[in-house]
Amino acid sequence: MSKLGQVVESVEKYNNFVLDQVKRARTDEKFGRELLGRWNDVKAKIPVTRTPTGLPLPRLALPEINEPGEIARYLFGEGLPGEFPYLNAAYREMYLEPVREIESFEKKSGKIDRKIPQAEEPTRLFSGLMLAEDTNERFHYLTRHQRTHRLSTAFDGPTLYGIDSDADGVFGKIGEGGVAIDTVEDMVRLYDGFDLGSPNFSASMTISGPAPIIMAMYIAAAKRRFGPKVAPKLRGTIQADIFKEVQAQNETIFPI
Repeated sequence: MSKLGQVVESVEKYNNFVLDQVKRARTDEKFGRELLGRWNDVKAKIPVTRTPTGLPLPRLALPEINEPGEIARYLFGEGLPGEFPYLNAAYREMYLEPVREIESFEKKSGKIDRKIPQAEEPTRLFSGLMLAEDTNERFHYLTRHQRTHRLSTAFDGPTLYGIDSDADGVFGKIGEGGVAIDTVEDMVRLYDGFDLGSPNFSASMTISGPAPIIMAMYIAAAKRRFGPKVAPKLRGTIQADIFKEVQAQNETIFPI
């Protein structure tokens, strides 16, 4: 069987499992009561936040259902955030609030799972504008309330094409739609004030063609600030995906 066929077969098996749980919830009164009790408990633990205008909002929106079969369909078919099959979210806690325990149902054993989710926030804060100093200021503004600093960097057109800002004909594009990075010194200024070797910091760089050069500049900037031993501690992602350029960003130059 092909890999795709295996995927299809697994999905079909899981869909049938969900239907079995729905049927069980409607025919097994004890199981149905357990699901309903667990559902009500989860809803009761959802914290409330407020919008800038003072409107109270739950941090997790759940469907208004109280029938055991539909509860089973939701819990097993979609799952709470951070639960298989991850239709709602890959992580339980997505934003700025402290990590909270959310009681959930362990599918295989039929037991309640009370594991605390990992502390790192999965959100990446995306920015890139003008010069390195301007983007650095924006990064610090975005992360002022974050317990983890996960940055995603947008580069301007000349940088995406591997062209220096002093090249002929690019003056009007400098810092447009992203940050201009020409030197290691620019990279130092871009992430100034962030502990690049910290386990609570990572950087994603949205660039393909010049990716090897940009990555080398990032490592050099980190070593310049923190010494040569910082290199193994650096965390983040970088791209070398020409297909993404063809389909989306359109800075279509092939990486080294």
